[in-house]
Amino acid sequence: MEKIDFLNCDEFKLIKKLMGISDKDKTDFTIVISADDPNFESTPTGNYYKGRRVILYIRDQVQYGDKINEYKFHLIDCSTLKNMRKQNRYGKYVVSTLTTGIFKVNRIINNRSTEVEEKLHVCKHCLRRLNQQGYYFTYENFSIEEFFKVMKDDNNGNFPYLPNGNDLTDPLNVYPDNWDKISRRLKEKYNYICQECHRNFSDCKSQLQVHHKNGRKNDCRESNLEVLCIDCHQAKHNHRITRE
Repeated sequence: MEKIDFLNCDEFKLIKKLMGISDKDKTDFTIVISADDPNFESTPTGNYYKGRRVILYIRDQVQYGDKINEYKFHLIDCSTLKNMRKQNRYGKYVVSTLTTGIFKVNRIINNRSTEVEEKLHVCKHCLRRLNQQGYYFTYENFSIEEFFKVMKDDNNGNFPYLPNGNDLTDPLNVYPDNWDKISRRLKEKYNYICQECHRNFSDCKSQLQVHHKNGRKNDCRESNLEVLCIDCHQAKHNHRITRE
């Protein structure tokens, strides 16, 4: 694949101009890349946009109680990302080209977000797959910058799956202000019957909730929602449910 100078590509220059960023600023940046963008390619050893490697991570990180989940960033199409696609929850990821290991993160507690910068760790499944192919990257001392240097000449293959958003522009993944109204209207439409177990909860409406299939709380299209009882809703998640 022909190498392209990412910092000098037309798309990058246009975005910088629209955001008022000087063309002399050569720092790392992120751009929105659609899932079917022909400029995006991948190999078993990494993902690329116009010859430059990209990484994936979950920017909007929900915290339940005092526990802080340790989210990872991903270098290749590992088993974790494959499972997230199977579960239709791949849209929670955003794309970034940063190499510092420090990421923009939105900590979300009770649907309120606090923006912070945090150091995230590499996905162990990504490392395991890379090392099975003859590379040797360690978890404890992993450097994204060093990884990009080691892998810079490996640019072949195709990868059709890429989140639509990036860490700067992706909408915040929280419930909309009118969520209670949306939820109530959908429960009424299905006569307070769980769409999974088909039990009727007309006499105990508080036991009925509304689930976002793709994990995006801001995606309230009816096709992305389903009415579930607490038990069926909990079965859809790998964490404790605290809200509909």
